Amino acid sequence: MSFHRNTIWLVPLLLMASFPLWSPPLGDFLAPRGSFDETPAAPQDESSHNFNMDKVKVLQNQAGRNTAMVIAASARTDENPELLKLTEVDAEIYDDQGNITHIVAGTGSYNTSNRLLTLTDEVVVHKMHDGQTLYTDLLEYHGQWRTVRCPERVRIVAEQVEIIGGSLDYDIPTQTYEFSEGVHCTLLGFVEP
Repeated sequence: MSFHRNTIWLVPLLLMASFPLWSPPLGDFLAPRGSFDETPAAPQDESSHNFNMDKVKVLQNQAGRNTAMVIAASARTDENPELLKLTEVDAEIYDDQGNITHIVAGTGSYNTSNRLLTLTDEVVVHKMHDGQTLYTDLLEYHGQWRTVRCPERVRIVAEQVEIIGGSLDYDIPTQTYEFSEGVHCTLLGFVEP
């Protein structure tokens, strides 16, 4: 029994003798990560918020239901991080009855702070349930108030009707149109009494 009690004192002796072998790997493993420098990190440059994305989809919801969906081939930011620059825009706007208005444009932008979608470059709007198609060069959709504004000339084509006018304001909830700068309306198939 005394032999076993004497051999237990060999364990600390072997640990001290082998210290140079196991000390460096254990020390590297237990070393703290990071820096002890107490100076705050330099503020990030504003350009670090810029990004480019391909195949982007933006959904807008109000009161728990979808009111708009915007799909773009690409989106990027520049000096204003709240403004998304969009290319090849394909959007859908839903009215209170769930009817879909389909919008296609070459380019556009979406402001995330005020929810303003601005579409340019051969904008085509197709109200599927009414069979109406609108053509313009500039369209602004304000998601918060659910209004559409076309400050450029517009052309609306429907069954047996063609309307050409100046700017257009459209309120989605009330479904009211307002044209300015003169309106030219052509009724096809109209017979005078």
